[in-house]
Amino acid sequence: MHFKPQAEPGLPDLPTPRSLIPHRIALALVSGTLSVLLIGCASKPAPAPAPKKSASAKPAPAARNDARPAPERRPRSSEPASAASPTPSAPVAKAERNFLRPSNGTVIQRFNGRNSKGVDFAGSEGDPVIAARDGKVVYSAVGPRGYGQLVMIKHDAVFVTAYAHNSKLLVKEGQSVKRGQVIAHMGRTEADRVKLHFELRRNGNAVDPVPYFASPD
Repeated sequence: MHFKPQAEPGLPDLPTPRSLIPHRIALALVSGTLSVLLIGCASKPAPAPAPKKSASAKPAPAARNDARPAPERRPRSSEPASAASPTPSAPVAKAERNFLRPSNGTVIQRFNGRNSKGVDFAGSEGDPVIAARDGKVVYSAVGPRGYGQLVMIKHDAVFVTAYAHNSKLLVKEGQSVKRGQVIAHMGRTEADRVKLHFELRRNGNAVDPVPYFASPD
């Protein structure tokens, strides 16, 4: 009898299922699984008196009527939230309005913060692209998809500028550049036309560059 249960997992065909039935029942009794099933079956008729209790719970709808004024409190709590929603944009400090326009071309696309993270300047192939401020080149190569030949300059711990779609790059990574220095030639790499896409990042977030441009003297 002890050898038969050991042979069960190793044999795909079990010719004597009747002899296994009492063995499985014995194991079930030992493990207590049958007693658990019995308890579960005994607990099934228990919900029967539940509807009787529900009859006694009829005054519960009256409590719901008492809770009807609760929705009136919700609009009251939402009123201060709507009042705090408008957040005026902070003005650009005068000391930060010291960036040069990177191109003399006309602006053909402005910043909107959604599908345009910067400003696009029109121009001709080979037009100069200048550094908006002193800084250090941190990237000069083909950029992420949609940027083409890209130059990125870190100006300080706060500001980074990016110059995209160039036809030729004139600076290398790690090189220091001066404000107004020609860093690239305008082109149309990964663009539908010749243009310069210029971005200004403040603490990693794209901001509208126009308010940061130095006013002409």
